Order: sequence, then structure tokens, then C-alpha cells
Amino acid sequence: MDNTNNKALWDRKYEEGLPSLTKPDPYFVSAYERFVDQSFPNAGNALDLAAGLGRHALWLTERAWQVSAIDVSEVALGRLLQAAGQLKVKINLFAMDAAEYKFEPAGFDLIVLFYHLDRGLFPKIASALKPGGLFICKMAVHWSIDTLQAKTSAKPLLRHEFVSLIAGLDIVDHHERPVRDRGVVEFVGRKPTPKKVSRVAFDRQL
Repeated sequence: MDNTNNKALWDRKYEEGLPSLTKPDPYFVSAYERFVDQSFPNAGNALDLAAGLGRHALWLTERAWQVSAIDVSEVALGRLLQAAGQLKVKINLFAMDAAEYKFEPAGFDLIVLFYHLDRGLFPKIASALKPGGLFICKMAVHWSIDTLQAKTSAKPLLRHEFVSLIAGLDIVDHHERPVRDRGVVEFVGRKPTPKKVSRVAFDRQL
């Protein structure tokens, strides 16, 4: 599906209403409380990819985060802008497919991606995190082994595939589980911090 058709599809869905996408996902809240809050007590810069109506972006801004939100649907971002105005918070909005966004190296303390699969994004996400930064992700997984398909960005995520996509991040939390007729993978990764070479060790090498 090209970007024009994809945009039209999601605009139509958001015009029809997606009330289930207005509340933060329970895993996002749990991951934030367990890992993000202790790592960034003073908040920081966050990026919400495929943000939709901004359920996670709004939640973060209320906790003093500086948030950028990206989504292909202008309808969704329009409603997000309205919600931000009502809460008197500011979010930087980008109406585009996440793949078109220019990721600046080491620009974010936190990146969030829920239910938008584009395998080409993961190396960009790892690069865009600051050292010590966190990535929270939840994806649908093709759970049955009866209809395995090729691993392209247009195909569903396969069981046990996710960890192969996040090279460059340390695994903080990761599990996969069945949910009704499919499965989900829930993941938190951290960008490694450069190891410091002690002055003593350096002097000994000399």
C-alpha cells in the first residue's frame, strides 16, 4: 500500500472513531513506571512514532516530557492538537509516515512505537536514542506456525523475530504471548552508554 492510500485508510478510520486508542496501553504505563521513571526523573525528550490520537504523547507531556509525535493521518493529528490545547500542553506534530521522518542521531531520551510495523525503522530508532535512552515497543505477532510468510516490511511479525531487529539496544524487558487469534511482543530496550576507560588503565598501557 502506497503512502497516499495508507493515509486515506487511516484518515477514514479516525473519522469513524477509534475510542480504544485514546487511553494509554497498560504495558506502556507499566514499562514507564518500572524503567523510565527511575532513569529520567526529570523527564526529557520523547518521540512517539505512529502516534495516532496521541494517547502516549499526551500522557508524557503531562509528566513534563518534551514530545514529538508522528503520524500519517492528519485527522488523527488534528484531534491530538485539539486534545493538547484542552490540556494546555505543547506537542511537536509531524504529519508523515514514520519512515519519512528524518531521525537525528542521539536526539531522544525515549522513543515509543506501538502497533506499527516497519522493519526499516529499528536501526533508525537505535541511532536516534541518546546513550542510556529507552525504547518502548508493542507489536502484533503472527502466532500460528501454519502460514509462515517472508520477512519483509509488508509481512506480519513472526514469533521470536523481534529480537533480531533491535541490534544496538540492550534488552531491558521482553516477552511474547498469545492474545486471542494472534500474539503480541512487548519490549523495552536501552541504548548502551559508552564504557569509560579509567585513567589508571590508560597509564598502564603507556
